[in-house]
Amino acid sequence: MDTPKQLKVFVLEDNINNIRTITNELREKNYNLHFFSKDNSVFDLLRFQPDILIHDYFANKVTLCHEWDMAY
Repeated sequence: MDTPKQLKVFVLEDNINNIRTITNELREKNYNLHFFSKDNSVFDLLRFQPDILIHDYFANKVTLCHEWDMAY
């Protein structure tokens, strides 16, 4: 039986209460969550090749990098 790949998810969030909420809501997903300050450059974070980059969780601003056809 194949184990599904755990997706590397980068979340830009500074508020600790929002981080807790996001962690609780995404607990059941097969995500490896990493939280970064919103002050970080998106382009710097893309160097670490995340599968999903969440710019603003509550505004539903998400980049699904794993669906791209070519390497970034």
